[in-house]
This record gives sequence, structure tokens and C-alpha cells, in this order.
Amino acid sequence: RMTKILITGSSGFLGKHLINSMQNSQKIIGWSNNNQQTKLKNFEHTKIDLTSKNISIKSKISSIIHLAAISDVKYCNSNPSLCSDINILGTKKMLEICRKKDANFIFASTSHVYGQPKKNPICEKEDTKPNSIYASTKIAGENLCELYSKTYGLNISILRFFSLYGPNSPKHNVIFNIIKQYRNNSTVRMGNLKPKRDFLFIDDAIRAINLINENQKGFEIFNIGSGKSFSIKTICNEVEKIMKKNKRVKIDKNKIRKKDILEIRANNNKIKRTHRWKPKITLNEGLRKTI
Repeated sequence: RMTKILITGSSGFLGKHLINSMQNSQKIIGWSNNNQQTKLKNFEHTKIDLTSKNISIKSKISSIIHLAAISDVKYCNSNPSLCSDINILGTKKMLEICRKKDANFIFASTSHVYGQPKKNPICEKEDTKPNSIYASTKIAGENLCELYSKTYGLNISILRFFSLYGPNSPKHNVIFNIIKQYRNNSTVRMGNLKPKRDFLFIDDAIRAINLINENQKGFEIFNIGSGKSFSIKTICNEVEKIMKKNKRVKIDKNKIRKKDILEIRANNNKIKRTHRWKPKITLNEGLRKTI
């Protein structure tokens, strides 16, 4: 008998890819704040606003995968109270449902919670030092997850995703932005080219969610990253080679972030050890698929 899984943010980047990977093996209830096409099998969608007062679900569910969030750092900085309503209070509402249904819970967090790492690669035990509104709302969400897990004995896993990319990513995604500029613009305008990020292809991230969803125990935090880091300049060079478009890359002073982290790279030994997960898609292969 198939169990039901509730996925919030089901029409987002992670959500769509996750549902595609699960629709043959799970019954899925999707919640998101817009109208989602529901031509998939075993999938029903409800349009839900996480800021509305009373949110509840009648069905029996075995787990909640909570992906819904505002993740655009710039947007969060300009709209801090909406950002905390959705990212913190929305998470609290989902944890309440989880407690009432005695379900398992997966919380999509981010490598942004680490801020500026003292050393790389960074492991889950490192202190969190947020340097954006977005990161601080995610830490608040993580703290609620830990409290709920320990107070009510729930299985809750926090997944700290590093820089995800792939087809249908959000517009603020840096790789999406680079590809779009190589496709449409005569000059590619970028902020800082030096920062190095741990880029992980979406399919690898989805496999991590599915593995953890199948086997949850207690309260856990996992880094979900490739364990490698590449500079923005390297990404530009790779995209240029794949697309065979030779373009001038120009530094745009307006795009340079004040507090840019120079490098962040995941230590992903924990999920490798506990769930036998490892990333399979190389940067070149991932960029080709995305393009």
C-alpha cells in the first residue's frame, strides 16, 4: 500500500524534480502558492498560502517534505517580514501538522547558514553564522525542527543544500543567469568572478532527499553538496566552451555583493556514510543537461 507524502513548495525547482522522481512509487499531496498542473499520476495539488491562519490536512500522511520558502537572498533582504512569515512561521505550522500526524519531516535548509567558513570543507558540526536575512530565517527553522524532534520524539532531518542548479531553476540562480547571458547578451555582466561555490546538480540532490526519506531516525543534519568547489569564472568558461559562444565577461560593480563569501565547500562524509549517497553528475555533464 502506498503511503501519502506531503510536499510543500511542490511547484518550485526542487519540488517539481522531486515529484517527478517519486510519482511512480508514492502518493503525493503537493502544496504550493500557485496553480500547479496536475497531470502526473498519484499526485494531487492544493493551492495553499503558508501565511494564512489555519492550515490543516485531513489525509493520513507518513511524511512531510518541507521545501516551501523564499530563497532569493536579495528579495529576503528587501522583504524581511514576509520572508520570516513564510520561512519561520510557515515551518512552525508544518511542524505542528507533523506532530499531530506523527509524521516524519524533512526540512530543506541551506549552506548559507554557515556564513563565512573558518575552514573548508565545512562539516555539519560547524557553528552557524548567518550573514543574511534569508540565512537567519533558515537557522530559526532549523532550531524549531530540533525542538520539535526532541520534544515530541519525531524523526526530523535537516538537509543543508549547497548551490543547486539544473533545468527549470529559479531566475535568481547564478548558473541560470550565466547561461541566459551567454545565450542572449553580447557581453556577459557578472559581479565577483572569484568566489568558489559547491555546485550540485539537481538530480543528485533529489536522490539524497529520497534516500533520507526512506530511512529516517531521530534528529539529523546533513550537508548535501558535491564536496568540490568551482569559481564563477570557471563556470563562465565551461558554459562558453559547451555553448561555443565566445563572449567578453565584464565585471559590473552594481552586482558585487558587500559580504561575498570567498569559498564554501561541503564536507559530505556524513550522508555518504549513513545513506551511501554520493554525487554522480560531474559539473560538465550537469551544465550540459541544464543548457
